[in-house]
Amino acid sequence: MLSQQEANRLLDMIKQIISTENLITFPEPGQYLTLDVQSNDETEKFIIDINRKGSIKITKCTYQTRYKKNIPLIRIDIDGQPHTNPDGTEIPCPHIHIYREGFGDKWAFPLEEHIATNPQDLLMVLMDFLRYNRIENISEFDFQGGFV
Repeated sequence: MLSQQEANRLLDMIKQIISTENLITFPEPGQYLTLDVQSNDETEKFIIDINRKGSIKITKCTYQTRYKKNIPLIRIDIDGQPHTNPDGTEIPCPHIHIYREGFGDKWAFPLEEHIATNPQDLLMVLMDFLRYNRIENISEFDFQGGFV
């Protein structure tokens, strides 16, 4: 478990996608994609997940930033179930989970409170999610797909 100070430090880091390919294809329904990411100073490594597995809803998608392979820092859920926070508050989809010390990713917030995006455009959500993660080399890649 991370302290909130450490989680904030990781979230605030400028990052870059690490890939030898310049084409990134958004996963089709039923598929999954991971992107390797590192801090600009190359001291920290992250994984970005784009998950469209396990659902017959073609508009459903989850975007997640993981640290050390198993610590979720940020997650966006699009067209999924509402989330119930530890205090009993229900947050409808789309929503964003942001790491909170002592709770991990158990707290969710309405997506529009943190990211101005169009949840109907899955590729746009990905681009906005990458920017929210402070990934600075997005323009070095060609992104395709993500249409429903």
